[in-house]
Amino acid sequence: MDAFLLRSGFLGTKGTLGPDLTLVLSLVAAVLLTVGVVLARRQSFGAHRWVQTAAVCLNAVLVIVWMIRSFRLYVLPGFPGNLGNGTYALTTVHAVVGLIGVVLGVFLVIRGNQLMASGRGLAGYKTAMRVAYLVYMAGTVLGVVLYVVLYG
Repeated sequence: MDAFLLRSGFLGTKGTLGPDLTLVLSLVAAVLLTVGVVLARRQSFGAHRWVQTAAVCLNAVLVIVWMIRSFRLYVLPGFPGNLGNGTYALTTVHAVVGLIGVVLGVFLVIRGNQLMASGRGLAGYKTAMRVAYLVYMAGTVLGVVLYVVLYG
């Protein structure tokens, strides 16, 4: 799998296939999350749930397959000594924001799909959903900036 993801990328930058795919699919997940927000505002809650679930699952796969691996290989060996380096700092902030977004998003998907018992309805999670969306968008912006810094 590593050999496949380390092949030449398709975006015309210094990035290999792994970062290029991750960037494009992260942007697809961000668009899906935004579509989900619009669906919720239109009170299409069933469609909202499915779109948000797909976006969170897509993002979680990207985090597991590529982002954790990259952080472990390229950032952790120099941690915390290299935090003064702008790229390391940006990568670490992106990782922290992304981790918060993924954990919150997965929790909301589990709760929204009633995969865990709870006495509360989803109405109590409206604020958490809004925060999760903002955190995901912040993580996406940081990811785009990081891609440009590393490969642009």
